[in-house]
Amino acid sequence: MMNKKEIYNLMELIEVYYEKFHFDQKKLDGWHMVLQKYSYEKVHKNLLEFVAQSPHPPKICDLLQSSSGGSRCIPNEFVLDLTAGEAP
Repeated sequence: MMNKKEIYNLMELIEVYYEKFHFDQKKLDGWHMVLQKYSYEKVHKNLLEFVAQSPHPPKICDLLQSSSGGSRCIPNEFVLDLTAGEAP
């Protein structure tokens, strides 16, 4: 469980790494609502991996998945059928 001070520290790091990233109390509170249930160590590790790969500041979802796998994988058997649901 992450406390608000730890989230503040993460946001300060993001601000150091990305010139265009700024935050205020409202943004800190919003991030805290989502991130409080995650471990600081895991999110910090994901941030360091993200920073090494992206020129753009992370969104919360970027910090919750590691760049080595993440939860955005598409199964091999995925088939995109653009005609699905159309009458013959």
